[in-house]
Amino acid sequence: MKLAPSISAGLALLLAACGHGAYTGAQSTGDNYKDSVREADAARKAGELDVAVPLYGRALQANPDGVEAKLGLGQSYLSLGASDAAAAQFRDVLAKRSGDPDARRGLAAALISMGQPDLAQHQLEAALQSDPKDYRALNAMGVVLDMQGRHEEAQAKYREGIAIAPDYVPLRSNVGLSLAISGQATEAIAQLVPIASGPSADARVRQNLAFAYAMAGDPTNALIVSRRDLAEASAQQQLAYFLQLKALPVEARSAEIRKNPSFFPRSYPAPRRGL
Repeated sequence: MKLAPSISAGLALLLAACGHGAYTGAQSTGDNYKDSVREADAARKAGELDVAVPLYGRALQANPDGVEAKLGLGQSYLSLGASDAAAAQFRDVLAKRSGDPDARRGLAAALISMGQPDLAQHQLEAALQSDPKDYRALNAMGVVLDMQGRHEEAQAKYREGIAIAPDYVPLRSNVGLSLAISGQATEAIAQLVPIASGPSADARVRQNLAFAYAMAGDPTNALIVSRRDLAEASAQQQLAYFLQLKALPVEARSAEIRKNPSFFPRSYPAPRRGL
């Protein structure tokens, strides 16, 4: 059965921006470099990527080996959907600092966005070997496993991360979607309802909740949630797609969702003003 695709607001794993700490020492030489990176970071977090990218470029003119600028530029490229360019920045950092956790997570996110979860998994395994409590890496590993259809293993990784960082929204959103896909809709709703109305929730979190309601046989609440982000016609289309998925056996549902480009996560959610 060929299913109608879901609309763009729906059904996606979250792989949130990893962020990076401040480096000190030889990498950050000169006020021009440090000032440019500081301004670029502020612009990126405010969602002003058209401002952030040239500022990172200015910083790299002042210090071509600046790790902070390369990480920030890589994150900006990921938000813009330029995964190849992002991967190049993260690989450049790793060539100089092979164990850098932000660069490893960033490269994994770029590979996931390019549809290469197997390669991403190698990066994440290395990151988790260095720091088993890296909850962002656990989240990304869960995404990789979900993309491979290994939902039970993915849920275990998400839960490991939740035990470490219980307020980290991407982990809870992802475990909710994974549970809904694998037929555990009631548990999925319990995970998603507390975060769907929170300040860190976006359309994808809410559409994951709508999907969970549909999988639980509650189209009324599914439609109510979808309408928060979608026009009526689009919300109805989304619900119809979800109900088609509900009619499938779990394995067929999982396979069908993995064919849907809207399922594959953007490695870095688009920045929003006020973050």
